[in-house]
Amino acid sequence: MSESVALGSTVTFAVTASGVPTPNYQWEFNGTSIAGATNPTLTITDVQASNLGTYTVVVANGTGSVTSAGATLSSPGTSPSPGGSTSPHLVNLSARTLVGTGSSISISGFVISGAAGSTETVLVRGAGPALAAFGVSGGLAQPDLTLSDSTGATIATNANWSANANVAQIVAAETSVGAFELTYGNDDTALLVTLPPGTYTAQVAGQDGTTGVALTEVYEVARSNAQLSNLSNRCLVGTGGNIAIAGLAIAGSGSQQLLIRAVGPTLANYGVTGVLAAPVLTLFDSQGNALATNAGWSTSANAAQVQAAFVAAGAFALPAGSADSALLITLAPGSYSAQVSGTGVATGNALIEVYTVP
Repeated sequence: MSESVALGSTVTFAVTASGVPTPNYQWEFNGTSIAGATNPTLTITDVQASNLGTYTVVVANGTGSVTSAGATLSSPGTSPSPGGSTSPHLVNLSARTLVGTGSSISISGFVISGAAGSTETVLVRGAGPALAAFGVSGGLAQPDLTLSDSTGATIATNANWSANANVAQIVAAETSVGAFELTYGNDDTALLVTLPPGTYTAQVAGQDGTTGVALTEVYEVARSNAQLSNLSNRCLVGTGGNIAIAGLAIAGSGSQQLLIRAVGPTLANYGVTGVLAAPVLTLFDSQGNALATNAGWSTSANAAQVQAAFVAAGAFALPAGSADSALLITLAPGSYSAQVSGTGVATGNALIEVYTVP
């Protein structure tokens, strides 16, 4: 049964099951298993915004398993976290890139849309050392993470995630959004912040000018009448294992139209040097199937619709005939990845953008 309680309250979910052999239980939050939650009841004390979402329980024995219907935990005036939302919306952008120096550091941007007084809680991470566990070599050994607002003013910085005063809340947020765990004491970085509507940037650079591969992530943890409407990452695109790979996730039901761009040449108009001359953009689903590809936006069969989407989404214009790439595509909820590489063995700075299109 779904529950609506005030933040700070305690709530208990319960399931009744019987069978031979005696069944066991595994509770899940937004589709992700909750560590240690293996009893017929699940109690959540001191409910926070990061706990709001959908809970299910898998009941299993030697003859099979069944998953319960979802029970939504909500709080008056507060929207649930990603898995509990109904309207489709962006909930995550991750970009695995080669972090250079100067204009070639990793810069992720995101926009929170909403009315005055609304807020969004986001988890922002810059991972380097943690990538070794996933077989990624050359990880950025000591990343620095800086979160800024649209004026360039610094909101928060971090150089070691477990040194944060709110580390317990960061761990809980990682679990709630399904992010992989960071190891205590290592030099990966993270910030958990609640922000009003606006435009923000998260910069990841190497300490003392060091370089390497890093993963920059922005997750929606909870929202109160606000949502992510634009995500982007400006980075150095290399070759082979150092091409740029941006992951994105859509939650809710229904479908969402997205404008996805890989901008290279046009960045020169904004003072960026060493741009990627001819970016190739390919979108994949979670199974690794290529859904669409582009290498020059105005060569697309739907170029007129793509250009109209620039205006509708509030994206800056791309010149007709430029080698910048773009895709206008409607996607069901799920996880996707956009890979950006250069033609041949070309390298350079590029901007990967994901916009929701009204």
